[in-house]
Amino acid sequence: MILYQRITLTAGIVLILSGCTHLTQLVVYPHHGHVIAASLFGLAYLAIGILLVIEKQWVLWIAALLPLIGGILGIIRFIYMHTNPFSFFHVLLDVVIVPFCMYGIVLKKDVGR
Repeated sequence: MILYQRITLTAGIVLILSGCTHLTQLVVYPHHGHVIAASLFGLAYLAIGILLVIEKQWVLWIAALLPLIGGILGIIRFIYMHTNPFSFFHVLLDVVIVPFCMYGIVLKKDVGR
């Protein structure tokens, strides 16, 4: 397995984990708007993670940008709306996912030359 495959596979698995834990919030917390929004991000992360695992390379940019946006929103949510362990954990996962995907994009570009 080449480095690019390992990086995208790892990012995909972490996205799937993040998607599952985002959805778990529906069971743990009351269904406020920010909880539903986080769960919708979870659905997207789950789908993107699965696409990365089955090696759909076109999704790599989305896999980098959506967790970046989600991480920023997660920090805002943690500070101003709902201090909870899920938000902290999800931001930590985003800190792993975004660089992995960006590095995958760079590797893909270098391999394409």
